[in-house]
Amino acid sequence: MSKLSKIFEWRKFSMPLVGVVFHVLKLLPFRKKDLWVFGCWTGKKYDDNAKFLFEHVNKNHPEIRCVWLTRNPAVVKRVNALGYEAYMWNSFKGIAVALRCGVAIMTNGLEDFGLFPLVGGAEIVSLWHGVGGFKKIYNENYHGFKLKLKKTVDLFFNWVYRDLSLATSEYTAERTMEQFGVRRESIVITGQPRNDLFYEKMDKSSLISNMDMSLYSKVVLYMPTYRVSPNTHRDTVKDILQELSSSSDFLQFLKRENILFLVKLHPLTKFKMDVEDTHFQVLADKNVKSVQHLLMAADCLVTDYSSCCVDFALLKRPIVFFVPDEEDYLSYSSLNDAYARVVKDKAFTAQELICNIAAGSQKVTDQLNDLFEDRSITGTCYSENMYQAICGWCKGKK
Repeated sequence: MSKLSKIFEWRKFSMPLVGVVFHVLKLLPFRKKDLWVFGCWTGKKYDDNAKFLFEHVNKNHPEIRCVWLTRNPAVVKRVNALGYEAYMWNSFKGIAVALRCGVAIMTNGLEDFGLFPLVGGAEIVSLWHGVGGFKKIYNENYHGFKLKLKKTVDLFFNWVYRDLSLATSEYTAERTMEQFGVRRESIVITGQPRNDLFYEKMDKSSLISNMDMSLYSKVVLYMPTYRVSPNTHRDTVKDILQELSSSSDFLQFLKRENILFLVKLHPLTKFKMDVEDTHFQVLADKNVKSVQHLLMAADCLVTDYSSCCVDFALLKRPIVFFVPDEEDYLSYSSLNDAYARVVKDKAFTAQELICNIAAGSQKVTDQLNDLFEDRSITGTCYSENMYQAICGWCKGKK
């Protein structure tokens, strides 16, 4: 059973008990609005939108006590070494903080705060782990009676329950309403805190460890969506990479143009791959400070159905969609209307990928920004936007 399957099995099995505990905790009278807890990726990582907001609030708003909750001892050491407060979620201090916090900020779901999240009664803020994109999620995949049944169950308890949700545009706000059954007034257009990094000046050589990018004229980053086809029972991304890495035309193109083709696999990907060609490299997680650092290092992004293109578009650099498995993918997965609206010029073969990378068009980039980035937040500090939105929400609840 995969890690993802185990998570969903736990959700189904534990939901009645967790739901009761969550609602009972709403009766606690002593939650503190100036105590905020943060978590992400089911407690396993220190990363994503929560990390960037956590550090921003710590640095700029000392009146707020920020605490990171995790199930990973290495994360506790890392956060403490940065001078911030962090605890294991099942430790005495972790439990005490969860029971007293007035605001709980998550990226993936309530599991970010523990298998039995003790944050019921706090204001739950969802930053999510990729606002926008093309894939239909949660309620978007239900219809008719099944949708009504799901919404009824969600009234009791929902692992992705939230009081306040982040959006980046009116389009993403509409999507959030449909996906999670929330009201428009509970959604704030702030931008994603993790993308504040894009506006910082950084030496390109510092973005990826153990790699001298100055040796290459251009860095092309390939970030594919994780998928195993139920039709072929094969790891589609592995097949795509094997075909690309064995294409003499593609490898010659990289060498001729002195391009570094970097591959960053999805965290759920199981296989490992080594390519002997120095122009074609597959990154290990240890080489990546964060996905945002990686995006900043790239001159061009190649992706498929991933929401990473929404983030990368803010850098105003070329984006290429490489979807050799589109027909198969659409037979078992659902995409929203944004895919048809934006992804028109796409590559299906290695030769088409070469042509699209060489063209360097930013047409798709502009279309993504028009759809996913509200003009009111362009050039602002997304973390500060979110901080102010949370404070305003809490004041409105008094």
